[in-house]
Amino acid sequence: MKKTKSCRICRYYELDENFCAVAPDYIGKAHLCDDFELAIELDEEEEPIDLRRFIYEQFSKDYLEKLLSPYGKIEVERTFTISPRRDIDLWFAPSVSELPKELGLLARLAKTRVLFEPYHHPVTSDEITASMIKLLEVQGEFHRAAERETLQWNESDLPWLWILTPTISEETLTGFGAEESTEEETGIYFLPPAMLTGLVVIDELPHNNKTLWLRLLGREKVRHQALLELVALPAHHSLRSVSLGLLYNFLAQLEALPEKNDEERLLRELLVPLRGIKN
Repeated sequence: MKKTKSCRICRYYELDENFCAVAPDYIGKAHLCDDFELAIELDEEEEPIDLRRFIYEQFSKDYLEKLLSPYGKIEVERTFTISPRRDIDLWFAPSVSELPKELGLLARLAKTRVLFEPYHHPVTSDEITASMIKLLEVQGEFHRAAERETLQWNESDLPWLWILTPTISEETLTGFGAEESTEEETGIYFLPPAMLTGLVVIDELPHNNKTLWLRLLGREKVRHQALLELVALPAHHSLRSVSLGLLYNFLAQLEALPEKNDEERLLRELLVPLRGIKN
């Protein structure tokens, strides 16, 4: 076993370093926050957390939570009580009959109870399977609650799973029997009906206002194009200001990375002037 140091705020750790890179009030690249917790034991074989991946996926959760929370109940990283421990990235149960049309495709995905599992990397078969296990466990909770409280329900009440991924291989789509929707935007795939699972392949979404809020979760050129469209919206647009605020926080967290890739440099180039920060 190795002794390491871990932060309760961000769960990130560095071997033998007092380092918390993504605490809300970090200073520079190395910041020791008040909640830093020492002596977390890990197996020697356990890989350190990928900080870049953590930051990107945390942004996706924060972003979806901010956009959807006015319209229903949100739970981020909802944990099942059964073993082994599994966390749902984001659970949403709408409290309104219809979400605002300005949310576009996102409103259609969230029209019923839904699990969102966003990925910044191309989703793998194992990750799809793990997400579907979470869906089955949620459906099991739903059935048990309905029986316990003798509630009447129909198929449309069952929760759905939406997996958001920048790209996906044809092999993975074929393996799960996924077929592209003939009614929704391009880039939307459905698994066989009984599975109540859909895939949003962000790189394949058309460039229009309906898909803008999901394309902001894309990568590289896709996100950059979406950012240009976001900035071009009227200054009084409510979702424009909300999204930019989240992106500024996202940029601040990326500044903690010791090395920046092309995507992060491009993001900084676009956002820094908007925030009024000198290069």
